[in-house]
Amino acid sequence: MANVRRVSLRTRLALLITLAVTMVLGIEAIIEISVFERAVQVDLMETARLTAVAVADDFELRREPVDVEAVGAMLHEVAGSAPSIRTISLVGVDAAGTHLLASTSSDERPEALAAAAQAATRHETIVVTSPTGVAITAVPTLRDGRVVGGAVVTVSLGPIAQLRTKGRRVTMLFGPIAVLLLTLLIDWFARRLIHQPVAGIHEAMHRAGQGDFSARATIVRPDEIGDVASGLNDMLARLQNFNVALQERVEDATAELRVRNEELVESYHRVFALREALARAEQLAAVGQTAASVAHQVGTPLNLISGYVQMTQEDAGVDPRTARRLAIVQEQIGKVASVVRTMLDHARRPDTRWPTALAPLIKRVGDVARPKLDASHIALTLDLAPDLPSIDANGEELELALLNLVNNSLDAMPEGGSLTIRVRHGEGRVRVEITDTGGGIAPDLLPRVFEPWVTTKPAGRGTGLGLSITRDVVARHGGSIEAVSEPGRTTFTIDLPAAIARPTDA
Repeated sequence: MANVRRVSLRTRLALLITLAVTMVLGIEAIIEISVFERAVQVDLMETARLTAVAVADDFELRREPVDVEAVGAMLHEVAGSAPSIRTISLVGVDAAGTHLLASTSSDERPEALAAAAQAATRHETIVVTSPTGVAITAVPTLRDGRVVGGAVVTVSLGPIAQLRTKGRRVTMLFGPIAVLLLTLLIDWFARRLIHQPVAGIHEAMHRAGQGDFSARATIVRPDEIGDVASGLNDMLARLQNFNVALQERVEDATAELRVRNEELVESYHRVFALREALARAEQLAAVGQTAASVAHQVGTPLNLISGYVQMTQEDAGVDPRTARRLAIVQEQIGKVASVVRTMLDHARRPDTRWPTALAPLIKRVGDVARPKLDASHIALTLDLAPDLPSIDANGEELELALLNLVNNSLDAMPEGGSLTIRVRHGEGRVRVEITDTGGGIAPDLLPRVFEPWVTTKPAGRGTGLGLSITRDVVARHGGSIEAVSEPGRTTFTIDLPAAIARPTDA
């Protein structure tokens, strides 16, 4: 689409004013010229009528017979007193027709003779306008009370045409000057009254459009434009306040988002740390289980061998050389037994517990697991009873145990679902229930689900040690865990003793 050149309001208003002034002056000139023409025509016709009446009265008052020369001299004298009169004639009318008695012209118009005949016949004044630009006025003349003819006065309408021409020339000459002066005058007033205030309003709007809400329009006068400027200033003030408030809210939201991001980063780091700890725990559990099994299987034969060596040493028929060799064997058996006891000691974890608030621990588990749950379209619900008592626990171990159960629930709901962690307390015990809406545990696996190496996951996706580790952790905390499962619902219930209130130091 082609760009249309913008025409300013001032230019449009100036063009409109010029057009309006031109139309007004033109119409006024036309009306004024018409009025002048009408007035001149009326004056001419009235002059002709009065002259004709005067001539008719003079003719009527003459008692002597008509002296054509005297009457002609009188007609010339009257015609000379009025420059607009073209001819004056006395026309006689009788049965034979019309005949010219006296005239200021040697050849009277036929229209004048006809007008005199009509005036004599009708006994009234007759006015005839000729196409040639003359007006004829005929008045009946009396003689001894009898109509004998008519007095005819012919006036030229040329002055009217001259007046029209002169008026048009004056209008064409002074009209543009008047239009220009009036347009400039009105534009000067419009600039002060309209354009400058509107320009201030436009400038304030432009600055506000650029983001400077401190811009204000100048209120020149308390009129409609002043009301618009005042309204714009009020709106800009509200926008400025709103912008400040919005910036503050954005800064607050940004700061809150920054804190949330930091918390999220911390949660991610904690997730990674817990996953690494969980992996180490599973590895240590596997090593511990293997070490305990090996130590148990090796320890029993060693005890038997040691007993037989002792019996052989106590036999009296043993020679000194054989006794010395048996002592060496007994010594080596003691070393092997020491190594086995060391392996068993390393397989056992130290029991380090302290009073731990359970509600923050549960919430922390939820925060750690929530990103993964949200990504898997699993809704997490925490239902924590108020005033939960503390428990004596190793917070890291218990958190890993709970996270094990959450991860099992997450693996059980690949298509999404819901996970609920419900905590209740009573009679010195705390009960934690973790319920998911997964496919459930097969009935044949449910009794052995807490045994090592037992898993419901496909090969390569689980070690079968997670629930075993969770059971051991709960057991070390003096609690118990059980599982109840059916299609579409599985619940793990952990029962722990509440912390015993310790007397405060006096």
